[in-house]
Amino acid sequence: MKKIAFILFIVFILTTGWLCAEKPTGMKIWGSNFIDISGYHYLKNGEDSLKFGGMNTFRFNFHNRNKRYGKIEGNFDFIIPFGLTADQFQNLIDQTEESDTLAMPYYPLFVHGNTPVLLDIRKLYLSVYLPFADITLGRQIINYGKGVVFSPIDVFSTIDVANINFERHGSDIASAKIPFSHLSGLDVMTEFPRKHHEYSSALRSYFNTLGFDIAVNTIYKHRAEELITGLSCKGDAFFGVYGELVEHFADDFSKKYFESMFGLDYSIKNTFFFRTEYYYKNSNIHNEWGEHNLFISMQYLINDLMNISAHAIGSDIGGGSQTMMCMGQFYYNILQNVDVILYTRYFSYKLDSSLLPDLEYAMRIEVKF
Repeated sequence: MKKIAFILFIVFILTTGWLCAEKPTGMKIWGSNFIDISGYHYLKNGEDSLKFGGMNTFRFNFHNRNKRYGKIEGNFDFIIPFGLTADQFQNLIDQTEESDTLAMPYYPLFVHGNTPVLLDIRKLYLSVYLPFADITLGRQIINYGKGVVFSPIDVFSTIDVANINFERHGSDIASAKIPFSHLSGLDVMTEFPRKHHEYSSALRSYFNTLGFDIAVNTIYKHRAEELITGLSCKGDAFFGVYGELVEHFADDFSKKYFESMFGLDYSIKNTFFFRTEYYYKNSNIHNEWGEHNLFISMQYLINDLMNISAHAIGSDIGGGSQTMMCMGQFYYNILQNVDVILYTRYFSYKLDSSLLPDLEYAMRIEVKF
């Protein structure tokens, strides 16, 4: 019944947008359908095997047209995996059902055999613009920090490194943004609790000085009873420079753990773009990254329709659990609303993993509306 009600809600949103397309009120709707077709190449233990998989993703976005006093925004993905990818998603669903503590950002709508149909609600929130503050309730993508891949201050939104665009997943949050000026203000937010899921509350003060955007953050993790303080900054000093310094206080302030991120970005004639980030994490902090982590990205704009890029992410570099992913992409806007992306990824890991291939060869075809 809940699934039928949700489908009817989506139909209502789409119908409202089409009927009000020429009016200043109503909804603006846009999105795309993209299909990834992948070949997974395994070379372990003397075996040389190639398996196929992929995903069909229907994405749609909407927001209200008249945003003077308030805003409604949504960003949904409907995902149908197939081949090996469907098996991997099914394993993830089974693990989540067995353990309430394993977070999965996807909702399984239907499962036929081992082929699930998934929903990813990345955004669904409303905002009310009051004279003294902007109040927001719902699922949002919160970028507290400055990092593209590594951001120890971002406790609310998590990055998906398996996504070729490094997109983030949202969290269910209530927030109040109080502006002091165009360049300074105070943000207060808290995450809605869920069963066995860590949730946080935070206070952020931000301002601009000497051409640098600076934010002072205080975060409290409720279940772990852990206090986090952090400083983030971003500015230009020939290179674009940004970074984050974070201190963790646990066990009634008897234990302290430090982590940090430093990043640089640079462009040449708006044609060549370079970015690098280094992330250090204390071994007592538990997340998916190792002690030393590195991200390197390069992009070359051939023209307005084509570009090539390369990215590399390394975790626990030089350590016993070293993991690395390298990816190359070729993007081509082949028709007005049609994009083609050819990409390949190389995975290197010292710990045994039956899920990750050694190589992936893939193509994405996207039609936008």
